[in-house]
Amino acid sequence: MFLWYGVALVAFIVLYALPFLVDSPYYLNLIAWIQILGIAVLGYNIIFGYAGSLSFGHAAFFGTGAYTVALLMKYTGIRELFILVILGAVAAVAVAAVIGAVTLNTSDIYYSLLTLALAQILYVLAAKLYNITNGTDGIGVGQPHVFGQAFESLTVITFLTELYYYIVVLAFGLSIVFAWLIVKSPFGLTLKTLRENPERARAMGIPVKRYRWYATLLSGLFVGFSGALYSVLSGHITPEILDWTYSGQIVFMTLIGGASTFGGPLVGATIYVLLREYAVALVSNYWQFTMGFIMFVIVVILRSDGLWGGAKRLVRHYGGSDNE
Repeated sequence: MFLWYGVALVAFIVLYALPFLVDSPYYLNLIAWIQILGIAVLGYNIIFGYAGSLSFGHAAFFGTGAYTVALLMKYTGIRELFILVILGAVAAVAVAAVIGAVTLNTSDIYYSLLTLALAQILYVLAAKLYNITNGTDGIGVGQPHVFGQAFESLTVITFLTELYYYIVVLAFGLSIVFAWLIVKSPFGLTLKTLRENPERARAMGIPVKRYRWYATLLSGLFVGFSGALYSVLSGHITPEILDWTYSGQIVFMTLIGGASTFGGPLVGATIYVLLREYAVALVSNYWQFTMGFIMFVIVVILRSDGLWGGAKRLVRHYGGSDNE
């Protein structure tokens, strides 16, 4: 246990020191992007890895968070970063409440398909409501204020790689702590019970549907929060982030790292982004085939344990700890 706490502390020290060690805005933005996706997969793993419900519609929450920030900046003039991000997360929770309620009476493949269909409705709305969302052209996201200060003297690159980078690191760290407290709480243990044996949980008096709805709300909170952070980093939001393929990427990252562990999805997000960047650079038009092949190998060999779960088995084999 203390070993992992030490590793986490060292990791965050390295993250905070990176702007002094790395002089490339490209790599700093890439690392910020990995952290934002890390927040998203932490949220996704609450509903998938712990509650046992496979959703193909989490792009709805991510896109809601991102579009909320973009639309508020465009139509209301609100530019305070923390207000925008909080409202983006709240909007995603509202969407999660509706989707969670609609899908309460479904399970397994029917749940997965229904979440996909509901998310696609939002995708179509974002693409077709041109007068509001600019359709497929998307919406530009300007530089927000931080604690009321505009930072107009900073260029966009300087803002993103210096001030905003540290905000993302802080948000990433707080999200990990919050998610850890959730999964280690009695609520998190109850979700595991639902995943392992919902019928036994129901026989024990656990309100299964209510807990799954709560899990959907928490999952939407994390994913919407990450989407709101992404909108500023990206600077431009299009309906693509609401498409089912984006939901697939979130599932992909979670499975690569290992949905049965807490740290697995974080590892999966890191590996996915790096693999995609280098696959596009090295094999160009065949990067999708490369990613699919890697996914096939991981699922066949490691199954739900993923790379992180496989690494943990090796640690146990050589006498290490089994703590996540």
